[in-house]
Amino acid sequence: MCRIPVVLLIGVVNVALLLPLEAQDKRETDLVTVDLATDHFAAGQNITIINPVVGDLLATGRQVLVDARVGGDAAAAGGTVRFNGAVSDNVYAAGGEVFLNGTISRNARLAGGTVELAPSSRIDGGASIAAGQVRVNGAIGSYLQAAGGNIHIDGPVGGDVEASGGEIELGPNARIAGKLRYRSRNDLKQDPGAQVSGGIERLPYRVQNAPAIGGFFRVVFWVWMLGLMLLVAIILLLLPGFSKVIAVVQTRPGASALLGFVLLVCIPVASVILLITLIGAPLALLSMAAYFVLLLVGYLAAAAAVGDTILIRLRPGTVERIGWRIAAAICGILVIAILGRIPFLGGLISFVTLIIGIGGVGLQLHRALRPAAG
Repeated sequence: MCRIPVVLLIGVVNVALLLPLEAQDKRETDLVTVDLATDHFAAGQNITIINPVVGDLLATGRQVLVDARVGGDAAAAGGTVRFNGAVSDNVYAAGGEVFLNGTISRNARLAGGTVELAPSSRIDGGASIAAGQVRVNGAIGSYLQAAGGNIHIDGPVGGDVEASGGEIELGPNARIAGKLRYRSRNDLKQDPGAQVSGGIERLPYRVQNAPAIGGFFRVVFWVWMLGLMLLVAIILLLLPGFSKVIAVVQTRPGASALLGFVLLVCIPVASVILLITLIGAPLALLSMAAYFVLLLVGYLAAAAAVGDTILIRLRPGTVERIGWRIAAAICGILVIAILGRIPFLGGLISFVTLIIGIGGVGLQLHRALRPAAG
Protein backbone atom coordinates (compact mmCIF):
# COMPACT_ATOMS: atom_id res chain seq x y z
CA MET A 1 0.00 0.00 0.00
CA CYS A 2 2.88 2.37 0.61
CA ARG A 3 4.39 2.04 -2.84
CA ILE A 4 1.39 2.92 -4.95
CA PRO A 5 1.51 6.75 -4.47
CA VAL A 6 5.11 6.68 -5.68
CA VAL A 7 4.13 4.56 -8.67
CA LEU A 8 1.37 6.96 -9.60
CA LEU A 9 3.56 10.01 -9.09
CA ILE A 10 6.42 8.76 -11.24
CA GLY A 11 4.08 7.35 -13.85
CA VAL A 12 2.02 10.46 -14.37
CA VAL A 13 5.06 12.71 -14.49
CA ASN A 14 6.86 10.65 -17.09
CA VAL A 15 3.84 10.01 -19.28
CA ALA A 16 3.09 13.71 -19.19
CA LEU A 17 6.65 14.66 -20.11
CA LEU A 18 6.42 12.46 -23.17
CA LEU A 19 3.10 13.79 -24.41
CA PRO A 20 4.55 16.78 -26.29
CA LEU A 21 6.98 14.51 -28.10
CA GLU A 22 4.18 12.15 -29.07
CA ALA A 23 1.84 14.95 -30.15
CA GLN A 24 3.37 15.11 -33.62
CA ASP A 25 2.48 11.46 -34.19
CA LYS A 26 -0.92 11.41 -32.49
CA ARG A 27 -2.68 10.96 -35.81
CA GLU A 28 -0.75 7.78 -36.44
CA THR A 29 -0.89 6.23 -32.97
CA ASP A 30 -3.11 6.47 -29.91
CA LEU A 31 -0.64 4.92 -27.49
CA VAL A 32 1.99 6.54 -25.31
CA THR A 33 4.45 4.33 -23.42
CA VAL A 34 7.26 5.29 -21.08
CA ASP A 35 9.90 3.12 -19.42
CA LEU A 36 11.65 4.45 -16.32
CA ALA A 37 14.31 2.04 -15.09
CA THR A 38 12.35 -1.18 -14.55
CA ASP A 39 8.88 0.45 -14.44
CA HIS A 40 6.52 0.66 -17.41
CA PHE A 41 3.77 3.23 -18.04
CA ALA A 42 1.18 3.25 -20.82
CA ALA A 43 -1.77 5.44 -21.78
CA GLY A 44 -4.01 5.29 -24.83
CA GLN A 45 -7.09 3.70 -26.35
CA ASN A 46 -6.24 0.00 -26.41
CA ILE A 47 -3.32 -1.19 -24.29
CA THR A 48 -1.93 -4.71 -24.38
CA ILE A 49 1.02 -5.66 -22.19
CA ILE A 50 2.66 -8.72 -23.72
CA ASN A 51 6.27 -8.19 -22.63
CA PRO A 52 7.26 -8.89 -19.01
CA VAL A 53 7.59 -5.85 -16.73
CA VAL A 54 10.39 -6.15 -14.21
CA GLY A 55 9.17 -3.33 -11.96
CA ASP A 56 5.83 -1.58 -11.52
CA LEU A 57 3.13 -1.13 -14.15
CA LEU A 58 0.75 1.81 -14.59
CA ALA A 59 -1.75 1.65 -17.46
CA THR A 60 -4.87 3.62 -18.34
CA GLY A 61 -7.01 3.41 -21.44
CA ARG A 62 -10.32 2.36 -22.94
CA GLN A 63 -9.24 -1.28 -22.86
CA VAL A 64 -6.31 -2.57 -20.81
CA LEU A 65 -5.06 -6.14 -21.18
CA VAL A 66 -2.17 -7.33 -19.02
CA ASP A 67 -1.02 -10.58 -20.58
CA ALA A 68 2.50 -10.75 -19.14
CA ARG A 69 4.26 -11.04 -15.82
CA VAL A 70 4.65 -7.90 -13.67
CA GLY A 71 7.49 -7.96 -11.15
CA GLY A 72 6.17 -5.16 -8.93
CA ASP A 73 2.82 -3.47 -8.32
CA ALA A 74 0.26 -3.06 -11.09
CA ALA A 75 -2.27 -0.20 -11.32
CA ALA A 76 -4.77 -0.05 -14.18
CA ALA A 77 -7.88 1.96 -15.01
CA GLY A 78 -10.13 1.86 -18.06
CA GLY A 79 -13.43 0.81 -19.58
CA THR A 80 -12.36 -2.84 -19.54
CA VAL A 81 -9.40 -4.07 -17.50
CA ARG A 82 -8.20 -7.66 -17.73
CA PHE A 83 -5.30 -9.32 -15.90
CA ASN A 84 -4.20 -12.61 -17.43
CA GLY A 85 -0.58 -12.66 -16.29
CA ALA A 86 1.10 -12.99 -12.92
CA VAL A 87 1.73 -9.98 -10.64
CA SER A 88 4.41 -10.32 -7.97
CA ASP A 89 3.09 -7.58 -5.69
CA ASN A 90 -0.25 -5.78 -5.39
CA VAL A 91 -2.91 -4.96 -7.99
CA TYR A 92 -5.05 -1.81 -8.04
CA ALA A 93 -7.67 -1.76 -10.79
CA ALA A 94 -10.81 0.21 -11.58
CA GLY A 95 -13.05 0.16 -14.64
CA GLY A 96 -16.44 -0.58 -16.09
CA GLU A 97 -15.44 -4.24 -16.21
CA VAL A 98 -12.52 -5.78 -14.32
CA PHE A 99 -11.54 -9.40 -14.96
CA LEU A 100 -8.84 -11.41 -13.21
CA ASN A 101 -7.62 -14.60 -14.87
CA GLY A 102 -4.04 -14.66 -13.58
CA THR A 103 -2.30 -14.75 -10.21
CA ILE A 104 -1.46 -12.04 -7.67
CA SER A 105 1.21 -12.75 -5.09
CA ARG A 106 0.01 -10.17 -2.59
CA ASN A 107 -3.24 -8.14 -2.33
CA ALA A 108 -5.85 -6.87 -4.79
CA ARG A 109 -7.98 -3.71 -4.62
CA LEU A 110 -10.61 -3.83 -7.36
CA ALA A 111 -13.55 -1.55 -8.21
CA GLY A 112 -15.92 -1.34 -11.17
CA GLY A 113 -19.34 -1.99 -12.59
CA THR A 114 -18.50 -5.69 -12.78
CA VAL A 115 -15.58 -7.42 -11.08
CA GLU A 116 -15.03 -11.11 -11.81
CA LEU A 117 -12.37 -13.54 -10.64
CA ALA A 118 -12.16 -16.52 -12.98
CA PRO A 119 -11.84 -20.08 -11.59
CA SER A 120 -8.21 -20.15 -12.73
CA SER A 121 -7.32 -16.93 -10.85
CA ARG A 122 -5.52 -16.81 -7.52
CA ILE A 123 -4.82 -14.04 -5.02
CA ASP A 124 -2.30 -15.15 -2.41
CA GLY A 125 -3.07 -12.24 -0.09
CA GLY A 126 -6.34 -10.47 0.61
CA ALA A 127 -8.87 -8.83 -1.70
CA SER A 128 -11.05 -5.72 -1.36
CA ILE A 129 -13.71 -5.49 -4.05
CA ALA A 130 -16.42 -2.89 -4.69
CA ALA A 131 -18.70 -3.28 -7.71
CA GLY A 132 -22.27 -3.54 -8.89
CA GLN A 133 -21.68 -7.21 -9.69
CA VAL A 134 -19.02 -9.17 -7.78
CA ARG A 135 -18.24 -12.74 -8.83
CA VAL A 136 -15.47 -14.54 -6.96
CA ASN A 137 -14.83 -17.89 -8.61
CA GLY A 138 -11.06 -18.01 -8.03
CA ALA A 139 -8.97 -18.67 -4.94
CA ILE A 140 -8.11 -16.06 -2.29
CA GLY A 141 -5.40 -16.96 0.19
CA SER A 142 -6.34 -14.54 2.97
CA TYR A 143 -9.37 -12.32 3.65
CA LEU A 144 -12.09 -11.04 1.32
CA GLN A 145 -13.89 -7.72 1.67
CA ALA A 146 -16.71 -7.23 -0.82
CA ALA A 147 -19.36 -4.55 -1.32
CA GLY A 148 -21.81 -4.51 -4.19
CA GLY A 149 -25.32 -4.95 -5.47
CA ASN A 150 -24.85 -8.67 -6.11
CA ILE A 151 -22.05 -10.74 -4.55
CA HIS A 152 -21.46 -14.33 -5.64
CA ILE A 153 -18.70 -16.38 -3.98
CA ASP A 154 -17.90 -19.74 -5.52
CA GLY A 155 -14.25 -20.40 -4.65
CA PRO A 156 -11.92 -20.98 -1.69
CA VAL A 157 -11.12 -18.14 0.73
CA GLY A 158 -8.34 -18.77 3.25
CA GLY A 159 -9.56 -16.28 5.87
CA ASP A 160 -12.58 -14.26 6.96
CA VAL A 161 -15.13 -12.79 4.57
CA GLU A 162 -16.81 -9.41 5.06
CA ALA A 163 -19.65 -8.86 2.59
CA SER A 164 -22.18 -6.06 2.22
CA GLY A 165 -24.69 -6.01 -0.62
CA GLY A 166 -28.18 -6.42 -1.93
CA GLU A 167 -27.83 -10.12 -2.75
CA ILE A 168 -25.13 -12.37 -1.27
CA GLU A 169 -24.77 -15.92 -2.51
CA LEU A 170 -22.44 -18.84 -1.79
CA GLY A 171 -21.99 -21.30 -4.64
CA PRO A 172 -21.31 -25.04 -4.38
CA ASN A 173 -17.52 -24.53 -4.59
CA ALA A 174 -17.35 -21.91 -1.83
CA ARG A 175 -14.87 -22.90 0.89
CA ILE A 176 -14.44 -20.21 3.54
CA ALA A 177 -11.80 -21.13 6.12
CA GLY A 178 -12.68 -18.25 8.45
CA LYS A 179 -15.91 -16.56 9.46
CA LEU A 180 -18.50 -15.03 7.14
CA ARG A 181 -19.96 -11.73 8.30
CA TYR A 182 -22.50 -10.16 5.99
CA ARG A 183 -24.88 -7.23 5.77
CA SER A 184 -27.87 -7.38 3.50
CA ARG A 185 -31.57 -6.64 3.39
CA ASN A 186 -32.05 -10.15 2.05
CA ASP A 187 -31.20 -13.53 3.51
CA LEU A 188 -27.97 -15.24 2.54
CA LYS A 189 -28.31 -17.73 -0.31
CA GLN A 190 -26.13 -20.74 0.41
CA ASP A 191 -25.74 -23.81 -1.77
CA PRO A 192 -25.79 -27.08 0.20
CA GLY A 193 -22.26 -27.79 -0.99
CA ALA A 194 -20.83 -24.48 0.32
CA GLN A 195 -18.71 -24.68 3.47
CA VAL A 196 -18.00 -21.97 6.07
CA SER A 197 -15.64 -23.26 8.75
CA GLY A 198 -15.80 -20.26 11.09
CA GLY A 199 -19.57 -19.84 11.11
CA ILE A 200 -21.90 -17.21 9.67
CA GLU A 201 -22.92 -13.95 11.35
CA ARG A 202 -25.50 -11.55 10.01
CA LEU A 203 -24.87 -7.96 11.01
CA PRO A 204 -27.30 -5.01 10.98
CA TYR A 205 -27.58 -3.69 7.47
CA ARG A 206 -27.06 -0.03 8.29
CA VAL A 207 -23.69 0.07 10.07
CA GLN A 208 -21.19 2.84 9.61
CA ASN A 209 -17.52 2.25 9.00
CA ALA A 210 -18.03 -1.33 7.81
CA PRO A 211 -14.70 -2.83 6.69
CA ALA A 212 -16.06 -3.57 3.21
CA ILE A 213 -17.28 0.01 2.80
CA GLY A 214 -13.91 1.28 4.05
CA GLY A 215 -12.18 -0.81 1.38
CA PHE A 216 -14.49 0.62 -1.28
CA PHE A 217 -13.71 4.20 -0.33
CA ARG A 218 -9.98 3.49 -0.27
CA VAL A 219 -10.18 2.26 -3.84
CA VAL A 220 -12.28 5.26 -4.89
CA PHE A 221 -9.82 7.61 -3.16
CA TRP A 222 -6.81 6.34 -5.10
CA VAL A 223 -8.70 6.29 -8.39
CA TRP A 224 -9.74 9.90 -7.73
CA MET A 225 -6.18 10.88 -6.87
CA LEU A 226 -4.92 9.28 -10.07
CA GLY A 227 -7.49 11.24 -12.07
CA LEU A 228 -6.43 14.52 -10.44
CA MET A 229 -2.76 13.84 -11.18
CA LEU A 230 -3.43 13.05 -14.82
CA LEU A 231 -5.68 16.10 -15.20
CA VAL A 232 -3.24 18.61 -13.70
CA ALA A 233 -0.47 17.24 -15.93
CA ILE A 234 -2.64 17.63 -19.04
CA ILE A 235 -3.75 21.15 -18.07
CA LEU A 236 -0.18 22.34 -17.47
CA LEU A 237 0.88 20.90 -20.83
CA LEU A 238 -2.00 22.08 -22.98
CA LEU A 239 -3.05 25.33 -21.28
CA PRO A 240 -0.07 27.66 -20.75
CA GLY A 241 -2.46 30.31 -19.39
CA PHE A 242 -3.03 28.11 -16.34
CA SER A 243 0.32 29.36 -15.04
CA LYS A 244 -1.24 32.83 -14.68
CA VAL A 245 -3.92 31.39 -12.41
CA ILE A 246 -1.23 29.77 -10.29
CA ALA A 247 0.60 33.10 -10.07
CA VAL A 248 -2.57 34.86 -8.90
CA VAL A 249 -3.09 32.26 -6.17
CA GLN A 250 0.51 32.74 -5.00
CA THR A 251 0.57 36.54 -5.08
CA ARG A 252 -2.98 37.36 -3.95
CA PRO A 253 -4.12 34.59 -1.58
CA GLY A 254 -6.26 36.95 0.55
CA ALA A 255 -8.24 38.41 -2.36
CA SER A 256 -8.52 34.93 -3.88
CA ALA A 257 -9.95 33.50 -0.66
CA LEU A 258 -12.53 36.31 -0.37
CA LEU A 259 -13.68 36.03 -3.97
CA GLY A 260 -13.60 32.23 -3.79
CA PHE A 261 -15.95 32.21 -0.80
CA VAL A 262 -18.35 34.53 -2.59
CA LEU A 263 -18.33 32.36 -5.72
CA LEU A 264 -18.69 29.17 -3.68
CA VAL A 265 -21.87 30.45 -2.02
CA CYS A 266 -23.46 32.72 -4.62
CA ILE A 267 -23.30 30.59 -7.78
CA PRO A 268 -25.50 27.77 -6.40
CA VAL A 269 -27.99 30.30 -4.98
CA ALA A 270 -28.20 32.15 -8.30
CA SER A 271 -28.63 28.86 -10.14
CA VAL A 272 -31.53 27.84 -7.90
CA ILE A 273 -33.22 31.20 -8.47
CA LEU A 274 -32.83 30.83 -12.23
CA LEU A 275 -34.17 27.28 -12.05
CA ILE A 276 -37.29 28.44 -10.21
CA THR A 277 -38.09 30.94 -12.95
CA LEU A 278 -38.29 28.06 -15.48
CA ILE A 279 -37.32 30.43 -18.30
CA GLY A 280 -33.83 30.57 -16.87
CA ALA A 281 -33.61 26.79 -16.35
CA PRO A 282 -31.18 26.18 -19.26
CA LEU A 283 -28.91 28.93 -17.95
CA ALA A 284 -29.17 27.44 -14.44
CA LEU A 285 -28.06 24.02 -15.66
CA LEU A 286 -25.19 25.61 -17.58
CA SER A 287 -24.09 27.62 -14.56
CA MET A 288 -24.13 24.54 -12.32
CA ALA A 289 -22.01 22.62 -14.83
CA ALA A 290 -19.57 25.54 -14.94
CA TYR A 291 -19.64 25.61 -11.13
CA PHE A 292 -18.42 22.05 -10.81
CA VAL A 293 -15.70 22.70 -13.38
CA LEU A 294 -14.70 25.78 -11.38
CA LEU A 295 -14.42 23.69 -8.20
CA LEU A 296 -12.18 21.16 -9.90
CA VAL A 297 -9.95 23.69 -11.66
CA GLY A 298 -9.74 25.81 -8.51
CA TYR A 299 -8.58 22.84 -6.45
CA LEU A 300 -5.94 21.95 -9.05
CA ALA A 301 -4.77 25.57 -9.22
CA ALA A 302 -4.28 25.68 -5.44
CA ALA A 303 -2.44 22.35 -5.49
CA ALA A 304 -0.19 23.56 -8.32
CA ALA A 305 0.52 26.77 -6.37
CA VAL A 306 1.55 24.70 -3.34
CA GLY A 307 3.79 22.60 -5.58
CA ASP A 308 5.37 25.67 -7.19
CA THR A 309 6.06 27.15 -3.76
CA ILE A 310 7.83 23.96 -2.69
CA LEU A 311 9.76 23.87 -5.96
CA ILE A 312 10.91 27.48 -5.64
CA ARG A 313 12.29 26.78 -2.17
CA LEU A 314 13.99 23.50 -3.04
CA ARG A 315 15.05 23.90 -6.69
CA PRO A 316 14.48 27.50 -7.81
CA GLY A 317 16.37 27.00 -11.06
CA THR A 318 13.85 24.45 -12.35
CA VAL A 319 10.62 26.39 -11.82
CA GLU A 320 10.37 27.30 -15.53
CA ARG A 321 10.72 23.69 -16.70
CA ILE A 322 7.38 22.05 -17.43
CA GLY A 323 8.46 18.61 -16.25
CA TRP A 324 9.47 19.88 -12.84
CA ARG A 325 6.28 21.96 -12.58
CA ILE A 326 4.13 18.91 -13.30
CA ALA A 327 5.99 16.89 -10.69
CA ALA A 328 5.61 19.75 -8.20
CA ALA A 329 1.87 20.07 -8.92
CA ILE A 330 1.39 16.36 -8.28
CA CYS A 331 3.31 16.70 -5.02
CA GLY A 332 0.99 19.59 -4.14
CA ILE A 333 -2.05 17.34 -4.64
CA LEU A 334 -0.53 14.71 -2.36
CA VAL A 335 0.41 17.31 0.28
CA ILE A 336 -3.14 18.72 0.38
CA ALA A 337 -4.61 15.22 0.53
CA ILE A 338 -2.36 14.30 3.47
CA LEU A 339 -3.07 17.53 5.33
CA GLY A 340 -6.79 17.03 4.71
CA ARG A 341 -6.69 13.83 6.77
CA ILE A 342 -5.55 15.65 9.94
CA PRO A 343 -8.32 15.39 12.56
CA PHE A 344 -10.32 18.61 13.06
CA LEU A 345 -7.91 20.81 11.06
CA GLY A 346 -7.98 18.73 7.88
CA GLY A 347 -11.43 19.86 6.79
CA LEU A 348 -10.55 23.52 7.37
CA ILE A 349 -7.30 23.18 5.40
CA SER A 350 -9.12 21.59 2.46
CA PHE A 351 -11.85 24.26 2.53
CA VAL A 352 -9.41 27.18 2.61
CA THR A 353 -7.36 25.61 -0.17
CA LEU A 354 -10.46 25.20 -2.31
CA ILE A 355 -11.76 28.76 -1.92
CA ILE A 356 -8.30 30.24 -2.60
CA GLY A 357 -8.05 28.22 -5.80
CA ILE A 358 -11.58 29.16 -6.90
CA GLY A 359 -10.87 32.82 -6.20
CA GLY A 360 -7.63 32.69 -8.16
CA VAL A 361 -9.50 31.34 -11.18
CA GLY A 362 -12.11 34.06 -10.80
CA LEU A 363 -9.53 36.86 -10.55
CA GLN A 364 -7.65 35.62 -13.60
CA LEU A 365 -10.87 35.32 -15.61
CA HIS A 366 -11.71 38.91 -14.63
CA ARG A 367 -8.28 40.08 -15.80
CA ALA A 368 -8.56 38.18 -19.07
CA LEU A 369 -12.09 39.35 -19.91
CA ARG A 370 -11.75 42.96 -18.78
CA PRO A 371 -9.87 44.17 -21.92
CA ALA A 372 -12.39 42.41 -24.14
CA ALA A 373 -15.27 43.94 -22.23
CA GLY A 374 -13.67 47.36 -22.53
